[in-house]
Amino acid sequence: MKQVYALISAFLIAVVLTFMSAYFEPKAFSGDFNSAFDIENAIIPQKVLNTTQTEQNNTVIYYKDSIIGVLNDDSKLDEMLSEVYQNRYAQDFPDTKLGLGEDVHIVNEINFFTYENKDDEILKYINENNLFSVEANKIEFSNGEVIYVKNIDDFVAARDDFALNFIDKKSFKLINSGSEVPPLGDHEYGTRVENAYFKEEMSVSKGLAPINKIAKTKEEALKIISYGYDSKAKFYTTKEYDTIQGIAWLNHIPTSHLLALNQDSLVSENQLVKVGMKLNVTAINSPIHYEVIKENQVEETVYPESTLIVYDDTLREGMEIIDTKQELGKENARYQETFVNGQSTGNGKKISSIITKQPVREVKRVGTKVYPHIGSGHFRWPVEVASITCGWYCYSGHTATDVQNRYNFYGKVLASDRGTIVQSDYHPVGGYRVIIDHNNGYQTYYGHMSGPGFFPVGTVVQQGEAIGNIGMTGVATGPHVHFEVRYHGVQIDPQTVVGR
Repeated sequence: MKQVYALISAFLIAVVLTFMSAYFEPKAFSGDFNSAFDIENAIIPQKVLNTTQTEQNNTVIYYKDSIIGVLNDDSKLDEMLSEVYQNRYAQDFPDTKLGLGEDVHIVNEINFFTYENKDDEILKYINENNLFSVEANKIEFSNGEVIYVKNIDDFVAARDDFALNFIDKKSFKLINSGSEVPPLGDHEYGTRVENAYFKEEMSVSKGLAPINKIAKTKEEALKIISYGYDSKAKFYTTKEYDTIQGIAWLNHIPTSHLLALNQDSLVSENQLVKVGMKLNVTAINSPIHYEVIKENQVEETVYPESTLIVYDDTLREGMEIIDTKQELGKENARYQETFVNGQSTGNGKKISSIITKQPVREVKRVGTKVYPHIGSGHFRWPVEVASITCGWYCYSGHTATDVQNRYNFYGKVLASDRGTIVQSDYHPVGGYRVIIDHNNGYQTYYGHMSGPGFFPVGTVVQQGEAIGNIGMTGVATGPHVHFEVRYHGVQIDPQTVVGR
């Protein structure tokens, strides 16, 4: 019995497979089996009336990623386009044609479904949402950008106006006519346009475009050229102390562009700006690029070489004589810089220069002849590892600098420069003190030493030689050296001469 059941089951399976093979024989089919579901969920939903075994050629209209619906009678679409064109667009766009928008697509799909007729609703949706394109002049640029204009002459005029944001009219006319802007003279200062051109090549053809993307006037074309299709206007309200140049800089646009955007209220980059003015400061976002190569000549300072020092053994050590005084030179420097839509590309370079006045190098003679009793004129601090505890006028009447040895509070007191000891005594305020005359107009004073100086008056000491010990005799709150410098009897700030 089991064998009988198996034979019957095998027979039935074979019959079913044969039937399915015949029913699902491959046919020409561009749609898929989800089409019916998609249409039922379209913008204009349509029910499936029946499923057939014969192929159905359905006109499906898509908008972006959605299905609007299935059109039963294609001729109705043509009739609507013709009617809309005559009623709405024929006056602005004569002798042309109307089509569907760039996001609307008509697809002929082959499937096995018939749908309920909703042609009127579908066409009404297209009409009410203005999903149309008009044939216009399609301007394509070599960078891939596209602009649609009604009139080519309007585009050309708008493009010229756009260029004039970045170049003066005289230079623009000369270059466009194939002439050269007169070069700057060797001694002529200022800026000239060396060359200017649109970087992109363009081609013109006919193409369908949405109404809102077609520039119908020169003004509309200029707006698209300047800001693209998607840019939004930006405005700035002036404040106190604002200037034209400052407003342009703050908003990252050329001054000329700011003036062009606000011709009704701005006439010159030098005019005074009233508080509360609302200015258009929309940055340029053009689909095309106008390159201007400028040449600028300015007068610049030429600095001489560093001072030439000539050592002279006939002059006393420390003496300096200027034989030749330094003089700054001048040159006419010429620069080249490239701008694209008013913005520098950052590749400016100096291309030439002409010296108009040669710089003169300073020549200084420095004496090296040593006289045993005459100072060098170069001073050091009177202690090792000097630390200033009280500077010039750290309190009223303090015409000196107090210093200590940072690591040895009672270390040696050192002669600041070579000279002769002219005084070594005790003072009630200054304590034990030593005065050295350097025999060149300078004297140095060393106070508060712990005891008498090491040398009698008249002794010639060398720079850095120990002349006593650090202390706090006289009126002092801690161990230090009260260090004074006098020039021709006038006390001066030691910090102005030490280490020079």
